[in-house]
Amino acid sequence: MRLVSEGRAGFPGLTSVRLGLALPMAAVVAVGAVILLLAGMTWAAVCSVAEAAPPPLTDGWTKVVQGGFNDPNNGYSPSWAKFKDHLYLGTFAVDSTSMYTGSSKQGGDIWRTADGVHWEQIGTPGLGNVHNLRFELIVFRDKLYAISQNTEDGLEVWASSDGTEFTRLVAGGFGTKENYFAFPFVFQERLILATSNGDTGGEIWVSDDGQTFRQVVAGGLGHPEVTGFVSFADPEHPDPIFRGQLYVGVSNPKSGGEIWRTADGLKWERVAEKGITRAHTILLIPDIIYKDQLYVFGTASGTLDNILGFDLLRTSDGVTWEQVVENGFNVGKERNVHGGLEEFKGRLYLISNTMDPRVLVPDKPFERMAPRGFQLRVSDDGKTWKQIGEDGFGAVTSFQGGTVVLGDVLYLSVFDYHEGSQLWRSADGEKWELVFIEPEPSFFREGGGALEFKGHLLWLTNDLKKGLEVWRSDEVMVAEASTTTSAGASTTTSAGTPATSATETSTSATGTAPSEGSGPMTGSSAGVSSSGGGLSAGWIALVAVLGAVALISLGTAVFLMVKLAGKSTVLTGPGLGGEGSVGWLSGGGPSEQAPASSSPAFCARCGASLTPGAKFCAQCGSPVGTPPLRP
Repeated sequence: MRLVSEGRAGFPGLTSVRLGLALPMAAVVAVGAVILLLAGMTWAAVCSVAEAAPPPLTDGWTKVVQGGFNDPNNGYSPSWAKFKDHLYLGTFAVDSTSMYTGSSKQGGDIWRTADGVHWEQIGTPGLGNVHNLRFELIVFRDKLYAISQNTEDGLEVWASSDGTEFTRLVAGGFGTKENYFAFPFVFQERLILATSNGDTGGEIWVSDDGQTFRQVVAGGLGHPEVTGFVSFADPEHPDPIFRGQLYVGVSNPKSGGEIWRTADGLKWERVAEKGITRAHTILLIPDIIYKDQLYVFGTASGTLDNILGFDLLRTSDGVTWEQVVENGFNVGKERNVHGGLEEFKGRLYLISNTMDPRVLVPDKPFERMAPRGFQLRVSDDGKTWKQIGEDGFGAVTSFQGGTVVLGDVLYLSVFDYHEGSQLWRSADGEKWELVFIEPEPSFFREGGGALEFKGHLLWLTNDLKKGLEVWRSDEVMVAEASTTTSAGASTTTSAGTPATSATETSTSATGTAPSEGSGPMTGSSAGVSSSGGGLSAGWIALVAVLGAVALISLGTAVFLMVKLAGKSTVLTGPGLGGEGSVGWLSGGGPSEQAPASSSPAFCARCGASLTPGAKFCAQCGSPVGTPPLRP
């Protein structure tokens, strides 16, 4: 392991020093101007300090999964859960990614492990329905639930008491295929499903026993333009419960984002609307409670050249709001468009991320603009902020990051497709140690994130071309905690809207034998050919808002917020890069800038760039041409 500080070019010989404050704005602007002038130059010409990229920092780590387990179309893992001494991962798979992978596999998988090394698949892709593109996993009443995303037939709900055999409880999206996905919440001993529905508005369905569900909210709570909800993908960091009430973020691309709250899961009220500060804020995301105040991000829509930065707001009563950050600190175009918060040793840490500059044309990916580094800040009062280190910790290509506290250490995942994504850690929030760098960076990498299981760290790499990879730390790095969660004893059904009984079928999925790998590794052989690949949408252990984020209008894009393994992470992921590394493709010379006539299209649901002729978005699986923001 190496200790690294600002200015990371030429890793060998660097010593541990305290990260300084960010450059003055004038200096940042000057550096940015130089970077733009250097666009298109090769790495060797840009970086005068290091003649070659630093070697991968993988000592002490073992790759345990590659090639998407058994198919490169398993390009990323949007959900996970710990259940009965096992770790479960769900994968996302859609056949439209064949343009990257050469595989036509469709239907999300469920995989599990008892040790982080050996993995077995549970059931078949989509649990028998290949239109189930992914599963959201959650534990309730000592059962593991899997809620599918299905744009063809409507969502499905499956449950298992042993983690190997699943029974379907709900099919057809509670009676309409427009309910094509739902985020699950466990609150007040109830399982709550908040559905995505861009036709008649989001709905909320509730179960007391985990078997039958009843509808308690229809038509977006009176706002049919409500398209969906926001949830954390990390089951160990559930959505904030503030003064005894659950707060949920809501997407509304027409009139602005909303926040709903409930004290029992049955009765809901709207406590914020119209984006609070601006109608362009089409998504409000309750994030964290710090010093008895609830903090909320406001994510804006806009065209690619005019996307506003995030607003950060807080409340002490859940009704009145104070703005503490405006327009992402006003640092520039497409900067600080989304972020995440983490409390560590009494201080509040804020990560701010920039838009992904890539356009992922299968054969010739290019950058719309030079990447700009993420920013990390700290505050003692939640209002006055100090930046830690330089942008991107000294690497402009490290453009997104996410933080999580594991044990008594703060971890930072960084996404950098030029030099490889990385994992950093700090015992005090000021001095940072680099502990892992992904090898073989690629333009088709979609970030990653750190996840703890039985004391070991797992690093998940999402890859649009090669499929999901998982690395495991050889040594225990976090004090082991309990790995099984139960929602508690049964309760009496409370009064509410007349119950709607979920159709139970005899369909079940049985676990298959563990996949064979090379030694401890599960998946395809190393060096997957260009006919194999994968995809992404965020970081495991990072708000899989899955579409419920920035709006797109005409040739405009939105970005997808993601919170994975830990509290906050983003759509793409973490990384490390050398300063000035812009304008070149992974593995070679200068990249080709898009011709002026080629205006790439973007997915109206998640903001990912679309390959010409594609029928489905490779990022979220949505059919091309569907309405925006249907999470």
